[in-house]
Amino acid sequence: MPAKWEHHRRSAARHRGNAIIEFALVLVFLVAMLAGAFTMGMTVARGIQASNVTRDALVLLVRSATDPDSGLDLSQPQNQRIIVRAARNFNMASDSSYDPSSSGGGVVILSKVILVGPNTCALGIVPAPNGVPNSSPPNYGWTAGNCPNYGSYVFSYRIVVGNGTRWSSAMGTPGSSLVQSDGTVSNTNIASAGSVRVGNFTGVTGLTLTLDSYALVSEMYADITSLNFFSLLKNPIIYSRNIS
Repeated sequence: MPAKWEHHRRSAARHRGNAIIEFALVLVFLVAMLAGAFTMGMTVARGIQASNVTRDALVLLVRSATDPDSGLDLSQPQNQRIIVRAARNFNMASDSSYDPSSSGGGVVILSKVILVGPNTCALGIVPAPNGVPNSSPPNYGWTAGNCPNYGSYVFSYRIVVGNGTRWSSAMGTPGSSLVQSDGTVSNTNIASAGSVRVGNFTGVTGLTLTLDSYALVSEMYADITSLNFFSLLKNPIIYSRNIS
């Protein structure tokens, strides 16, 4: 083989070797970029889904709280399945029937919070103390002295769908012994029990209620660790909240 052809052959081989090395070096960065783009894109998508789940759950909670004749009891598994189906990408189901899993990858927490006022006290403190009610608004004789939770935000309802062991509400958790099987808290405990008070309702929700009014809150936590390639997300947990 002529020397010049041997030279060209060796030069081409060197170029091919260099190209492979360059491609390998670039590939490392491309893989990282693609993984990052995928992680961020899927995180946004899951965040949108979580927002939709909390919105749908809040719609159910509003229906349950405002229409007693609807028969929509969110403490019942058949109604909780509606929420779990909406959250099907978050591994919240324990089986193909969409029963919520207590050890799954997400939780939806439904709460009703009321600012205790004279009407709430009248329902929970029976019989009423002497001199109550009187004709002096706005408290009509009710105070924290005769109605311990007067002027405080308290939980009057709490339902947890999914893994409530791993996550809890940003507003706190009412005493479990005071939450009845259907999620409600008795009028007596709403007016009197310290363990149903909400620690920081206004700070968490940004809302300030008037006496005897209430807010309905739907919260969701979801674990998206499976999407966290190269640990790009420091905390691969989605939190979403909806309020009515």
